[in-house]
Amino acid sequence: MMTFRNRVVLALTSLALCAALLPRVAEARNPHCAGGIQYVVGGLRDKEKGNTEDYLRQMNKAIQQLEQCAAEDAEDSEAICYLGWAYAELDSAGPSGKWFDIGIKGLEAKGDKKKVSQWTDNRNSYWVRWLNDGIGKMNAARDVYPDFCKKPANEADETLRGEAAKSYESAELGLMRAAAMRPADSNTLRNLGSLYAFRCEFMKAESKFREALALAPSDTMLQQSLRSVRINRANQLVDEQKLDEAESYLKELIAAEPASADHAMSLADLYFKRAQALKDNEEGRKAQFKLAADNYARASGNRKGDADLTFNAALAYQFASDYPKAVEYWEATSRLRPNDHEALSSLGACLVEVKRCDDAAVAVLKAVQLKPDLKNLHRQLGAIYSKCGNNARATEHLMLYLAMDKGVAAADPAAAAKAAPAGTTAAKTLSTDGAPEKVFAWQQDSQKYETWVYFAKQTAFTFGGGQLVSKASWGVSAAPKKN
Repeated sequence: MMTFRNRVVLALTSLALCAALLPRVAEARNPHCAGGIQYVVGGLRDKEKGNTEDYLRQMNKAIQQLEQCAAEDAEDSEAICYLGWAYAELDSAGPSGKWFDIGIKGLEAKGDKKKVSQWTDNRNSYWVRWLNDGIGKMNAARDVYPDFCKKPANEADETLRGEAAKSYESAELGLMRAAAMRPADSNTLRNLGSLYAFRCEFMKAESKFREALALAPSDTMLQQSLRSVRINRANQLVDEQKLDEAESYLKELIAAEPASADHAMSLADLYFKRAQALKDNEEGRKAQFKLAADNYARASGNRKGDADLTFNAALAYQFASDYPKAVEYWEATSRLRPNDHEALSSLGACLVEVKRCDDAAVAVLKAVQLKPDLKNLHRQLGAIYSKCGNNARATEHLMLYLAMDKGVAAADPAAAAKAAPAGTTAAKTLSTDGAPEKVFAWQQDSQKYETWVYFAKQTAFTFGGGQLVSKASWGVSAAPKKN
């Protein structure tokens, strides 16, 4: 599945909290408002002294007094800001954000720019603190267990994932407090979305990224984050075998972003998995492979030069028995990755199906040249030569396949070759070509054989009783001649 990566980087500097910068208690003020302010100031002094018990007691009294103040004198905007401050000191972000907002708006209505600036900075200092706390704990969770979506492989991983889960919970609390303090802030929402994405809760992540984009529609980082979580959500549905839901979801994504290679690739993966599950329905299986192939092909068109996409398209077309299209995409893959022996082998298999025997032999011969030690490539090449009517070439490679498949490799090839009886073809070969790199001793139909393989010279000799039975060559000169 596509992993979501957070690209959000915030550099935030905490703002100072300083009661001395805020206005003194006015004399002509509702007694609850004045008393509440005095409790806030006194509580902060106790906090500075480390007197936690008195600090908490005074802050709770401040809230009681200032709540009554807000009910009796809604015009005292500054006192209402103090109420927001008292709640913030007790980590009650929701009520704090509410009262800060009411108080600051009241000061704005009165045109008091200096107090608006002071109280906005005060509120923002808590927002910054909670936001940074959330980001820090989110990063700590990722350090402990980077891929939260991955199932633990062992007990140690289980423990680490549990630690990460706790860090994510703490991070979420901090970010939720920051969001409560400044509800319409795209930075906070973006980080909440990132947290949910890291925790594999892609629908929640999408919701937060959409909220953030409504506030900052031109933010390309947010746009990319939204795109990533939607892809991950689709892949998650596929992994959960909710294929119908995933199909509908991906089609919506493609309609919205037709040029996206990722969306087409994800839909192709879905059809490929569905095809694999249809073991007893050959026609339905081929139809799903065809849909997969068409979407891999679409993805490769949207992302030129991606050999993995052309490879997948070719494979799916081959499984769908659409051999002309399979040839097209295997050829494209081989152009992009000329040393991919698997692609060349598959190209050869499909070229045979469209009656292009010589081209098939050339393709598989290239695969053999890349991986001459893979016995199945020799078997495939021999089968192609046989189908194309070149029995001599077919015998050469099928004999080599049998040697590699049934034979026992000599521990010391040079010593095994030196044991060839004098005067035999084998002994003469040793004299002219030197010691082989591999010697296989094998038996077929009660006849004993010995096959010497010279990988560097692209040649193999099979002897029976020391006399030459077959010689296989896979160099350039072994390619079929075009008419």
